[in-house]
Amino acid sequence: MFFKIQKSLVKLICCSLIATSFVGCDQKKSEVVTSVKTDRQSIQSWQNMKFGMFIHWGIYSVPAGVWKGKKIEKLGEQIQRHAHIPNDEYADIAKQFNPVQFDSDAMVKMAKDAGMKYVVLTAKHHDGFCMFDSKLTDFDIMDASPYKKDILKQLANSCKKYGIKLGVYYSTPDWHFNGPNPEVNPIDGKISVFSKVSKENADYQVAQLKEILSNYGDICELFFDMGEPTRAQSERFANTVHSLQPNCMINGRVMNNQGDFITMPDNHVPDVPVDTMAWETPGTFYHTWGYKSWVKGDPVPAQVKQQVRKLVQVAARGGNFLLNIGPKPDGTVLPYEQKVLAGIGLWMKNHNQGIWGVNNNPFKKLPWGECTVKGNELFFYVYDWPENNQLRIPGLVSNVVSVKSMEDMSKSLSFRKDGHDVIVDLSNIEPNAYLSGLKVSLSDALDIVDPMIMPQRDHSIVIHGEDAICYGKYGKESYRSILKDFSRSWDVNVTQVGSYRVELTYRMKFDQKKFKFIIGNDPYLFTLFGSGKWHAKLDMIDGNETAHNKTKKKKSLKGYKTKSIGVVSFKKIGRNTLQISQGEDFPFVTTIKEFKKQNPKYKTMNIDIKTIKLIPVES
Repeated sequence: MFFKIQKSLVKLICCSLIATSFVGCDQKKSEVVTSVKTDRQSIQSWQNMKFGMFIHWGIYSVPAGVWKGKKIEKLGEQIQRHAHIPNDEYADIAKQFNPVQFDSDAMVKMAKDAGMKYVVLTAKHHDGFCMFDSKLTDFDIMDASPYKKDILKQLANSCKKYGIKLGVYYSTPDWHFNGPNPEVNPIDGKISVFSKVSKENADYQVAQLKEILSNYGDICELFFDMGEPTRAQSERFANTVHSLQPNCMINGRVMNNQGDFITMPDNHVPDVPVDTMAWETPGTFYHTWGYKSWVKGDPVPAQVKQQVRKLVQVAARGGNFLLNIGPKPDGTVLPYEQKVLAGIGLWMKNHNQGIWGVNNNPFKKLPWGECTVKGNELFFYVYDWPENNQLRIPGLVSNVVSVKSMEDMSKSLSFRKDGHDVIVDLSNIEPNAYLSGLKVSLSDALDIVDPMIMPQRDHSIVIHGEDAICYGKYGKESYRSILKDFSRSWDVNVTQVGSYRVELTYRMKFDQKKFKFIIGNDPYLFTLFGSGKWHAKLDMIDGNETAHNKTKKKKSLKGYKTKSIGVVSFKKIGRNTLQISQGEDFPFVTTIKEFKKQNPKYKTMNIDIKTIKLIPVES
């Protein structure tokens, strides 16, 4: 025992010395450090990979979602938090963690065979246990477990062997470092994952980041998670990474706008392409990320289909898809997860050219699927197979040379032009069980005419709410990276300039809310009144365990109502874009305390629009 205490003390001194060598050791000094940003080429190279494997693995796999005979709900990797396990009891679990069946070559090859280009390991999760050889703590794979082998080093060697990139997940919260009296979430009384970061903890983290970035070769991605670091701490973490490995991408959960890309909410895909910043969606098969013995997934074919479609959506909308596995405590991967990945791999063999290194879907709205682009080639993925086998590609003006089935590239499909549309005959092929793909080759540059809502004979325009394109709002200021359905737009064909009266038919739960019409650069503010009073309160618990807005309804939501909201002006003939957005801003803020101060009405649109009528006003 005496030796272990002395060793821990030596490691803490070592941590202090390493951290002190960094320019941001004290808060004041770190605030003046100039941020080092990743260059555009590195970002593009990262984006081109598109598909990666997340590996949530640590000593939390030993209890496997069960504590003292009781199944523990929620996230398996956070069992210490959800089962209220004291620090000393939890630390003892490490003595049982002996993954003698771990085969890093097999795991990396499984990722490669699935069509993945990179893997990201949870080198340290919230519990503070390190899956690498850290000289700064005894709570790691080398000292606390009987295994005595560096998991991260094995993965790094296997990644190099198979030509796969290596990424690292590193938790900002560290329950072990914080000791027996951690910050507690007041809502549920559990250990908080949005705790503040002490100066000592920040020093420790910087020192460990230096270990990771110096001892394991090239790291393609540093995935930070949770906590509430200060601006100076976020800058310090990001600069530590970029100063040692300039090409390493940092996710937005380093917070305070210091990341290179956004981490979307778990399993979330934006409604439309996002090209203003790089992004990644972490995905999982179940409600958990770490292994839980009693959790079951959908049947394998259904799971493969679901994940293939999500991969296509993510790729077509400009992101990377990081799909998770949760290995067992002996180091093996569940047969179920192996079968799903094998199924994805079989599909990818015929379709990877439409996934890797592609550009976003160029169509504003494809009612039946997705599209990716690479040079003069379009890759269409058909979710909804047409009943008459005639697939209409709307607004494709470019000259089409050929259309082929990606399931069998020897098969050329017949096609014809119909105005601006291209109609492909699918009669000679069968739909793929997971998702069918078509490769369309063009002879010239891509030219698309997006559909518009056409006016009636009297120049009035009727817009249906269901035809809206919904846009989110994105940021890297805090853990909350996206506000869904923040605005909506429609393209309309205007045949008469001048003033139009606007009639809106809608339903809304709020008692009242401000909105804004935007045509061109002209904003028109208006207020809508709901059918009942609905008061919302933001109760963020932890990450994907957000407590949904608590509401108090005094009246139930009734039918639609129609309101004349004023007069707008169209100044040009032809295509015009009409947008409806929030009447008040809902900015991204760093802390949960600031987040809760905001008006929850403006977090998302929260309105059901049936129709918008634009009626010309006679001058």
